[in-house]
Formats: sequence, C-alpha cells, structure tokens
Amino acid sequence: MKITLHDEQVQYNPAGHYNMTARRAHSKDMSGSEILTIGCSTFNPGGGAEASPVKPGMELVYYVIEGTLTVTCEGQDYQLQAGDSIFFKAGEIRSVKNNTEEQAVMLVISGVH
Repeated sequence: MKITLHDEQVQYNPAGHYNMTARRAHSKDMSGSEILTIGCSTFNPGGGAEASPVKPGMELVYYVIEGTLTVTCEGQDYQLQAGDSIFFKAGEIRSVKNNTEEQAVMLVISGVH
C-alpha cells in the first residue's frame, strides 16, 4: 500500500501540452505500481494537449472532474463535462482542448500490459 498526499504529488510538463499543469499521484517510480499511472491535469482556458497516439500496450481513461473539455479522437470531437469519461486503446490518436473561459480538471488513468 502507498498513500500519496496532495503535497507529495509530482508536478511535471508532459510533451505537447500547453497552458496547463499536470500532477502525478501514482506511478511505478512514485508508488511502485507495475501497471497503473494516475495523475490530474488542470487545463486553463485555451489550454490543451496536441494530437498524439496512445502508446503501444497502454489503455487510457480521461475522467473530467470539473469544467468542460473537447476531446478529439480519430477526427471526431466529443464535449466532456464533469462526470464524463472517455476510454482509449493503444494506437488511438487523441487531443484535448479547453475551449471555455473556465478551468477544467481531468483525472488521467493509464495502464500498460
């Protein structure tokens, strides 16, 4: 078991992301998880993440905690609001954009086979 307190979370700058902050709560190097990585991304108005494929062997879930985000997957736009989630398989290309005037917060959960 490993508890990660808010103050222990690691802030990082994911490649291709802009006008946002990301914090990691659990990962192999932080808590010894062999499969899961869990983090929280806060997107300021106009913030987002450029299109990129989900890594081989990975499954990924975005869960919107607060606000509204536009998630694009394989050319299709989806408006996700607080309480909505979206699942991606390896190889799917996705991007995220906060097109609103409010902050949006998203839980990011990934697992690798």
